[in-house]
Amino acid sequence: MNRRSISTCLAILACLAFVAGQAAAQVASPYRIKPSDVAVPPEVKLGDYQRTIRPFGNWTLICDENLKARKKICNVSQIIEDGSGKMAFSWSLAATQDGKPYMILRTAPNARSDGLVSLKFDGRDQPIDVHLNGCNEAVCVGMLPVGPVMRQQISQNAAPSISYPTVDGQTITLTATLKGLSDALAPFK
Repeated sequence: MNRRSISTCLAILACLAFVAGQAAAQVASPYRIKPSDVAVPPEVKLGDYQRTIRPFGNWTLICDENLKARKKICNVSQIIEDGSGKMAFSWSLAATQDGKPYMILRTAPNARSDGLVSLKFDGRDQPIDVHLNGCNEAVCVGMLPVGPVMRQQISQNAAPSISYPTVDGQTITLTATLKGLSDALAPFK
């Protein structure tokens, strides 16, 4: 073999070794880069979107803002977990497109999809019953407009008893609290 052939063979071997090493590195690595927890809308350029999270005791205020368009969307949420750390109930106060406030209620996915979520407040004979709008494998959802009764309960930092039936015939009952919700809403008044 002449020098030129040897040089060509060495160059080919080096390329093959490099490609094999790259392939092995891609297959063998058990690690990956975790994507951001904030999903940026497709029409917004990266860096032009921000999320702020502010705790208010039992409630968390989350605001997503398109910095370029100067548009901010916020909600205030509370999550109640069971003993194993799974969500048993959560609710968020958010506004519709036309600005009307709603409580979005979420139960565990084993709730009866045709069932009611009942909110029982001290001093009120009748509970507030919310029909579930549907369920998927992760959650069941219902919507409650925030009217005079809920506004009063929020201002009183009430602690309602919340219950809902499950598909296996049981009833989940837990206690939530509205304490902290008024403080989270104060910047928007």
